[in-house]
Amino acid sequence: MQRLSEHATIDLLDLADIGGTNAQNNGGWLSMEGYNRVMAYVEIGTWDSGDDLDECRLQQASDSSGTGAKDLTSDASGGNYDTDNPVDADGNFVILEARAEDFDTDNDFSYVRLYVAEGGNTGVDNVNAVLIRYDYSYPQKELQGAASTGAQVYVDTNT
Repeated sequence: MQRLSEHATIDLLDLADIGGTNAQNNGGWLSMEGYNRVMAYVEIGTWDSGDDLDECRLQQASDSSGTGAKDLTSDASGGNYDTDNPVDADGNFVILEARAEDFDTDNDFSYVRLYVAEGGNTGVDNVNAVLIRYDYSYPQKELQGAASTGAQVYVDTNT
């Protein structure tokens, strides 16, 4: 049985106050090469009751600098993330998912990022998120990065 860490990698969006601004996962544009799926989990923290999470989507691009960036999931009235019914309170969350075949592969789109934004700014609007690329075609140990004492640690009860 494979460990999740052998076929998935996680990228974080540190706690960010996005009131009147936007944020993305810390790794920016991440390659989907070898991965078959991607999932983002976005959770609202301390949040001003007068504000909403206005934008929440996965985007795709053709390289790590974001060339040709376009939406992979939508955030609009009636969209994948329905802005008519946005999350807007502490503990509310959004889960976004896509498969490799959802990407515009005809135009060589194989990079992904998570994008969130709040257009108003009437107070603190904290958000946390993770972007997980998984179902890696070539499972391997330490896929997230080589183990390093006190920095990158893998723990397994079977080792």
